[in-house]
Amino acid sequence: MNDFVRSIYSVDPADLFVQLYDALPESLFRGWDPMAWSRDPKVKKLANEVYDELSDSGRVAEATVGRIIKEPADYRGMFTVLRGIDAALADVSPFSGAFSHGNLTYLAARYAETGSFASGKIDGGALLPRCAYPGVPSRKKAKGEFFSVHRVPADWWGTEVRQQVIDPAHDVHFPAEEPIPVGCAPVLGNFADIDIDFIERHGQTVYRLAPADSQRLRERISAILRRLDESGARIGVMPEGTLSNGLLDYWRSEARRTATRKASLRWILIGSGPVGSDDPPHNRAVLMDRRTGDIIMTQDKLRNFTLVEKQIVSWGIPGAPKGRSAEEYIQQGAAVNVLESSLGRLAILICEDFPKSVNWERELIACGVSHMLVPIFSKPIMRYRWEQIAAERATSLLGTWIVVSNSLVVKGPAGGPPTSTAAWSWGRSTPSAGRTTSRWSSATPRRPTGWG
Repeated sequence: MNDFVRSIYSVDPADLFVQLYDALPESLFRGWDPMAWSRDPKVKKLANEVYDELSDSGRVAEATVGRIIKEPADYRGMFTVLRGIDAALADVSPFSGAFSHGNLTYLAARYAETGSFASGKIDGGALLPRCAYPGVPSRKKAKGEFFSVHRVPADWWGTEVRQQVIDPAHDVHFPAEEPIPVGCAPVLGNFADIDIDFIERHGQTVYRLAPADSQRLRERISAILRRLDESGARIGVMPEGTLSNGLLDYWRSEARRTATRKASLRWILIGSGPVGSDDPPHNRAVLMDRRTGDIIMTQDKLRNFTLVEKQIVSWGIPGAPKGRSAEEYIQQGAAVNVLESSLGRLAILICEDFPKSVNWERELIACGVSHMLVPIFSKPIMRYRWEQIAAERATSLLGTWIVVSNSLVVKGPAGGPPTSTAAWSWGRSTPSAGRTTSRWSSATPRRPTGWG
């Protein structure tokens, strides 16, 4: 037996995967050797031995690892062991559809409890089951695309990416491969439904946007809940600019008051807005359990939006200064939050964060976001504009299912082409425009092929 195996490598298969994966240099995957290894019958045979040993005992013997990996720089051997462990982890994935995990049940339990297959004791970071694939044709693969898991490096985990494992009480076990109706409502009808103030701060013009907490808007929220229930939607998505502290409390109490056991609606993104007590406030999106009113997840907007003079004029914003642009007056968020659930790996990007996602695409790709909710405040959604460009980029890179929800406040050009003011939805690169109810798919370990 090779002594370096005993002294270096973990006997825990998930931790061993982390060690071997991190030891493989990125430069190796710029060449063609891994593509050849993945098709090599000898590599497949040895990888199957690792898989069988894991299935039979729940561990990989040091002797097996030492026999396959001849020396510390034996990348072919490392790749082979990784493929065997990966096949076993694919069976343990909550998105595999398997209900029994045999001797690897402890790994399934670890993921359910911590949100990672790896223990975190080796090199930190996380090891996540894959629940989305890039929406592009098969090609020469990058390093991560050879495996059914995502390795998130320690220096990203908990900083640029913050994970939350959903409470079982709020999880919804959406049937695999069945369509999931997603309902959207514009909430805001015109400028009378919002409060937008232009003020001077720190030597520049800024603006604050919030919904008008009126009785009319509260009655509209009650109607939206009722209609989402009637529509059969399982998930609801409201736009940006629709939430405040008072309206958050109303959404929660009204959700509890009107909930019925027969209602299909379970999760609602109740929009975003100035939530909290900070000054400047965060522009915070809130995902809520419809039956209990409990908050499942939040996301703070990461980038300020600048209203330029042309937009101020064309949007007809009342009370706006003339001849000047205005910066959104918010406290910027620090990280992308991801929610581990039976649906998949969910993230929220708020308006400006969506087209400017290049700043955190590395993190979204690393953790494999499978579903994305995008509340926006903008002019009517049209084909081939920024919303579709950003969505097609995300679906191409991530294979993510996306719903974008807008309000009715900003009107389209008179006599212009038909527009969708409520919602657009994308699966891979296929837009579905003008619907108030779209259909998502739950996560599966295969490449998504379009909307259900």
